[in-house]
Amino acid sequence: MTKRAQALKAVREMGDDELRDHARAQRRKLFEMRFQQATGQVENHRQLRYIRREIARALTIESENRRTPPDLGDETERTGPAASGHPPAAAPRNSRRRGPSLRRHPSARAQDEQPETPAVETEPDEEDVSLSEVEPGADVDSSEAEEGDADE
Repeated sequence: MTKRAQALKAVREMGDDELRDHARAQRRKLFEMRFQQATGQVENHRQLRYIRREIARALTIESENRRTPPDLGDETERTGPAASGHPPAAAPRNSRRRGPSLRRHPSARAQDEQPETPAVETEPDEEDVSLSEVEPGADVDSSEAEEGDADE
């Protein structure tokens, strides 16, 4: 068994009070390590990551124990990565979406929130000339057409 597996097994076998004490001790250790890092006294920088994960592991197991009803105890079958004892598979590093941002500009959001104005129907004027009545190359202005008819 690897060190990590042994540590996980030891943490899983702890009671709730022991888990809280373990997390508290690890937090204290993390504080001391960060202080040492600031002064340049840390020899193993990976130890910081290990302690952070140890704290997260203890808190995760504590929350799992709170969710499990006490009358069922160990009979409850746990699922997911915590049940298998293996950490979840990490996502590939370049899995971020490449392309345009999914966030919208505030002005675009404001336009979406404005209610649509109802369309106003207007009655066509008698003077309006439809396009089917206009000959190609002819002047469309109806006022000039009426004046031209009056001159003849």
